[in-house]
Amino acid sequence: MKPTKLQWEDVIQFKEVKGYGKSIWRNEDKYYLVLEEGTIASWLVVYDLPQELFSLLDSGERSLVEVSWKIQNDCWPPTEEEKNEIRKDRARKKPIVLISNRKNQLLFSNKELEKLIPQAEQQWIESMGKLPDDYVSPLK
Repeated sequence: MKPTKLQWEDVIQFKEVKGYGKSIWRNEDKYYLVLEEGTIASWLVVYDLPQELFSLLDSGERSLVEVSWKIQNDCWPPTEEEKNEIRKDRARKKPIVLISNRKNQLLFSNKELEKLIPQAEQQWIESMGKLPDDYVSPLK
C-alpha cells in the first residue's frame, strides 16, 4: 500500500487505539497505521489500515509486525519454512555458502549434502585457494 498524505500532526488529532504504542489511530470508522521509516534519518509515515487487517490484529490472530509488513509489502511476511526454502535455493545456486555459513548445512538431508558439498568445496578452493583450517566435511 502507498502511504496516505496525512502527517503525524494530522493523526494525533485522531483517537489513539490503546495497546499498540501510538502506532494505530482511529478517525470515525477509519483506522490508520503510523510507521517509522528510513535508515539513517527516519520519519513517520501514515498508512490506511483496512478494517479486516485491524480485526486480525485486534483479535490477536496477527501481530503488529505482521500487519505492518502486509501494509508495506502487500503480502504477509515469509514463514520460517519459506525462509528456509529461500536459504536452500540460495545454497543450491551457490553451494559455497554451505562452507561460509555452516548452519545452512542443517537445511539439507545427507543425500542432498553428498551432491552439494563437493561443489561447495570446489568453489571455495577456486576462490580462496584452500579450505578453511577449521573446516570439517559433513560427509565424513
